[in-house]
Amino acid sequence: MTAPRQHYGLTLLVLAVAGLSFALLQTMVAPALPAIQAEYEASTPAVTWVLTVYLLTASIFTPILGRLGDMFGKERLLVIVLLVLGAGTLISALSSSLEMLILGRAVQGAGGAIFPLAFGIIRDEFPR
Repeated sequence: MTAPRQHYGLTLLVLAVAGLSFALLQTMVAPALPAIQAEYEASTPAVTWVLTVYLLTASIFTPILGRLGDMFGKERLLVIVLLVLGAGTLISALSSSLEMLILGRAVQGAGGAIFPLAFGIIRDEFPR
């Protein structure tokens, strides 16, 4: 049995920053779509995939990774999800084509599991 958590404020801060990072990645790209379209000289349907693929992969991976967190440990899986989110951000930042940007955004979508994992950690670790 593990010792009770002592730094609830720090834990909550880390979980809040993780959730905020996912939320910002979800919303910040929408106003940038016209600039992305101009940069890559892409059609409107093609550039909308930058936002759509993120939401699509988030909706697929959120319940799967949430369940895996129940099975293998929420903290462990949260770290893995944050690393995947960071890898997707790196791919997106270094992309030189629209296809690479879409791939990076697809990888970032797995970060949607941050929310159920964070809620589970709060439920399990924090006092009532």
